[in-house]
Amino acid sequence: MKEANKIAKYLTDISEIDVFENSRRRENIDVRSLLVFVLRNHLGMTFHQIKNFYEKNGKHYDHATAMHSLKTFEVNRRYSKSLDEWLRKIQFLIRDKSNIKKGILEHKLQYLYNNDINKLLKIVNEMPQKEIKESK
Repeated sequence: MKEANKIAKYLTDISEIDVFENSRRRENIDVRSLLVFVLRNHLGMTFHQIKNFYEKNGKHYDHATAMHSLKTFEVNRRYSKSLDEWLRKIQFLIRDKSNIKKGILEHKLQYLYNNDINKLLKIVNEMPQKEIKESK
């Protein structure tokens, strides 16, 4: 939770939007979707943990809201160009940047068309194979 609090505070600072404010303004929704994306894909938090995290910080939230927020993140970032900028800044804040990149790729795979998947698969198949050593 310490890392999640650090990210939430940093996001509030750079966006000037309180992610825990009980507001339905578009700006708040967009920033919360970014935070859910980071918490889920980069910190590996479950939807239940995300719900608890928001509630511990004074924001009424449930796991279904967290799921919806994650599903709408890609749409939100199309219309709010600041989200990409803030995501890049958060990436520098998080320690393990390779996991961040993997998380982003995993998330984006859900939104690819078959034609794009075939192109990506061709690129990956042409890459040299080497053993990946996980650092612990």
